[in-house]
Amino acid sequence: NVRFRFDPQDGLPRLRLDRDLMKQALLNLVLNGCQAMPAGGELSVVPRALPNRLELGIADQGVGISPEDLIPLFEKYFRVKAPTGYYVPGTGLGLPVARAIVEAHGGRIWAESKVRQGTTLYFSLPRAGLSAEADE
Repeated sequence: NVRFRFDPQDGLPRLRLDRDLMKQALLNLVLNGCQAMPAGGELSVVPRALPNRLELGIADQGVGISPEDLIPLFEKYFRVKAPTGYYVPGTGLGLPVARAIVEAHGGRIWAESKVRQGTTLYFSLPRAGLSAEADE
């Protein structure tokens, strides 16, 4: 079992994007976090509106990723070897697909991690992609 926490900032703008593709990207990022976590862990989803972009962080309380594994993390078929010695399950395609979707929307994606403390996957989308309702 994994607990989810969603902490939205007040007044988040609406985005103009491909809803189905963005759902797939979010699902891939959330599933990635769930796979790396022990039972009972918490996955936090935190969106923030910044002056020129909208940023979303998905933080897990998993095993973390070593610094050398952060570099190829979004490459096709790359799978992280956990500090405990086992490979995190998966095909190694979820994060590259999420990267392609985010980049197709003019955004960027990255990760920050501390071994044995968890990982946060971030992506940001430029404000230029925000809908007209964003300022209302």
